[in-house]
Amino acid sequence: MNRVRALVNNRSNASNNHGRSQSPRTAGTISSANDDQTTVFDGESVFGDSETLNTVVSEGETIGDLQRLGFVNRCPRFTSHRTMPFVMVLLNKGFFCFPSEKSLKVYIQNKRKLDNLNPVDGLGVPLFHAVPLGVVKTIFSSKAPVMKIYKFALIDLEKAKPPPEAESISVDGSNALYKYLFCSVYEEIHNNAARVEHRFEFNAASPDQPPPENLTMVNMIHWRNTDTRLNGLNLRWYGTSGFASPFGSADVKLLVLDDSMASLMDQQTPEEFVMHGRNNRSRPLGRLPIWAKYSNDGSTVIPKKRTLKIAKLQIGECVADVNTEGMINIPPETQYLTCMCMVIHEYESRKDRRRTSGVTLVPDMMFA
Repeated sequence: MNRVRALVNNRSNASNNHGRSQSPRTAGTISSANDDQTTVFDGESVFGDSETLNTVVSEGETIGDLQRLGFVNRCPRFTSHRTMPFVMVLLNKGFFCFPSEKSLKVYIQNKRKLDNLNPVDGLGVPLFHAVPLGVVKTIFSSKAPVMKIYKFALIDLEKAKPPPEAESISVDGSNALYKYLFCSVYEEIHNNAARVEHRFEFNAASPDQPPPENLTMVNMIHWRNTDTRLNGLNLRWYGTSGFASPFGSADVKLLVLDDSMASLMDQQTPEEFVMHGRNNRSRPLGRLPIWAKYSNDGSTVIPKKRTLKIAKLQIGECVADVNTEGMINIPPETQYLTCMCMVIHEYESRKDRRRTSGVTLVPDMMFA
């Protein structure tokens, strides 16, 4: 009789363990190295959003529980995060993006001068300078970019060459700071499909290197949200306003889409997009992992030492050294997505400025 009881108990325990292994887990509860997707950060998210808290992950070696449920998401496993402030500097065109809050603080302490170069991490130097060109220039030339994004590069002249056609900003011994055209942004409107495309054309950082691959960001004139693709992953800037909407958005999240989800990068027309969604099972956007978040939280109204915070970008990264807060060794994915976010910021914030000043916005005035 005791032997029978032991056999029954063993079978019951095995059944319970199997049932527990099939149940989905939530982000922050798994420490396995084989997670097939995670949210932006392990443990408690700094975003505090339902998208992060509700994201489903699993312990499967390749796809895990999500594949059994029919969802395949290849979100990278982020090891750190970066907060990048967008800043306006009085008497300068456009706006700047700093690699971290600490770097901005050092910049202000240096009285906005760029002659005190730190070759170790590059603190105190902006990463990007975005300059919208305005609608006037695009009227005379349909091929003119709507925005140019310049990048600051700290070069050791004894080891490397400066970027092609770069502007020399300052020199400190063998270290020199240059500023060069990193990205030109072009806009194209397809009226028949109500489709708006922004094309990002990048330039090489060195004469010996090929330029990065061009990227595209797509939205529909009357739809919210904007789709793009990076490293084979379909992404969505969730929360951007429609191209024809007069109201801007101050809260945008970059979601990593499941492989089966509809994307404007694959479906060219609204009809194709809707039909794909009907024919393929998908989960709510609130359960997708977040790569980055843009917001105007913490923005200032009164300038401090001629600088004005206007927005910030929080973004996840896959890097070994999590202590890099300067402009050196920033992952290329972070740079590409930041360029996209700077265009989104100009697009959304300009709507609010026009609306509050009593000017009615029309689509052709987006970058006026």
